[in-house]
Amino acid sequence: MIKDKKKKKVSSEGLSTKEKMLARKKQLESKGNGSGLVYPKEGTLRMRIKSPGDDQELGIEIIQFYLGGNLGGVISPATFDEPCPFMEKYQELKNSKDEDDKELAKNLVPRRRYVIGGIIYSDEKGSKVDYEGKDKGVLVPRSVYQDIIDLYLDEDEAGDMTDPKTGYDIKVIRSGSGKLDTTYSARACKPTKLDKKYQGTIDLEGIVRSQIKSYDELEDLLSQYLNEDHVDDDDDDKSKKKKKKKKGVHKDHYMEDDEPKKKKRKYKSDI
Repeated sequence: MIKDKKKKKVSSEGLSTKEKMLARKKQLESKGNGSGLVYPKEGTLRMRIKSPGDDQELGIEIIQFYLGGNLGGVISPATFDEPCPFMEKYQELKNSKDEDDKELAKNLVPRRRYVIGGIIYSDEKGSKVDYEGKDKGVLVPRSVYQDIIDLYLDEDEAGDMTDPKTGYDIKVIRSGSGKLDTTYSARACKPTKLDKKYQGTIDLEGIVRSQIKSYDELEDLLSQYLNEDHVDDDDDDKSKKKKKKKKGVHKDHYMEDDEPKKKKRKYKSDI
């Protein structure tokens, strides 16, 4: 008697387990998971901005604390109105009556930056896609994001750069070095059709969230920055737990680039 051949394990959608796993692998590689952020260096970075989805703003306004030295900068969970030890400490120092605390608060002022996302090229001509074609987020200052908004809204000369057929690449140009000598700008390239394999929306929020450390990790970084040790007594432990339950502080209240306080982001538009 001939035994029946072992059947493939097939899902309800008609795909085998292997096919489903391959599909999931492709999906994860195409999204923001593990993609990270790109920080423009001196020179020119060429990219094709991709839309996060219908009726979504092209960029995300983030809150960043720059710690200097080996600690670098950290993106605050307050970006998404979630609790952040750096924001809590900044408020404490800012509202203190001690002059030393107020001085330290000036060094801990949160900064407003923006993240745009899409395909990054390895050269200025846009002939080769970098990072294996994976979507990346690019951290830019307000001046660059303002340039991009102006280009998007200029329907006569530029328009929607995210359109896969009629859109165009963007050059982010960084000149100089150091806080006072560095300038940024964004320029539009000639319209080009985007390769089908790079088309689609980008999980920009996922990219940003993948770069945000946990509350506990941020507390450790804050202690390093302040050169303080965590206190282990019960009262302080209770105090920390209460802090974690607080709602996030709205970013517009504590920005280095002070602007009129609004519930909505400044550049929230109908794009």
